Amino acid sequence: MIRYIITNMNNRKWALVTGASGGVGKETARILAGKKWNLILVARSQDKLYQLKTELNEKEGIDIRIFPCDLSRENAAHDLFSFCEKEGIKVDLLINNAGCGLYGPSIELGDKTLGMLNLNIIALTQMCMLFGKDMAERREGSILNIGSIAGNQPTPLFASYAASKSYVLNYSLALRHELSQYGVNVTCLQPGYIRTQFDNNCGIESEKYKKFSYKNGMTAYAVAKRGVKAVFSKRSYVRAGFVNKIVAFASGLIPKNFLSWCISKSMKSLTE
Repeated sequence: MIRYIITNMNNRKWALVTGASGGVGKETARILAGKKWNLILVARSQDKLYQLKTELNEKEGIDIRIFPCDLSRENAAHDLFSFCEKEGIKVDLLINNAGCGLYGPSIELGDKTLGMLNLNIIALTQMCMLFGKDMAERREGSILNIGSIAGNQPTPLFASYAASKSYVLNYSLALRHELSQYGVNVTCLQPGYIRTQFDNNCGIESEKYKKFSYKNGMTAYAVAKRGVKAVFSKRSYVRAGFVNKIVAFASGLIPKNFLSWCISKSMKSLTE
């Protein structure tokens, strides 16, 4: 009986979730654990990863490995890939959820912007290249990249963040076509406001903005559920939430200069 359980665990598929210590990443890990996927959990906080590992082990009885690291650090993606190779793990589902935002005038953000771009763009791209190549060689696998509705429009005071999420969308769609011939699926999830610590982490102090964000935001669980459903359905991209779909559609119809002006006015009204 014990041998059967161990064999069954080893035959389960593996999902790698970055940014798994909280928010959408944590909820995604919980959903996948409920579906009996083995997990590799990645985030900066080792303590939070251990807590989540303990919770899911006790509840679901799956195989879980943790890899504490800052993916914005040079070669972090390569170190993570090497870890999986040493552990003999073949990743069947890659969830690129790790990311961060920065609020404020671009010229005043300094080197913080480079760190954000390293995480949102460089690390995500390296993860897709490393694990995507392995999936292509095995001719199976899926990748879910977490973008943002902000990636559909120029967003003053979130200029670099929005631009980085535009990259995530367009890169994901292009990569999807490159890898489709190998049987590998790529999906991009575009959420809007989410009820997490994003506003605080990116430096927003305005209580008016935070109340607006919370009122119009989705729960991390709802966003994670939508993302998991989309990647399992092999969707090219999905916008989480009805209002966000309307906003994204409207953004494509409005001239970009005028749209940028409108968003600038809206941002100032919420933060000043």
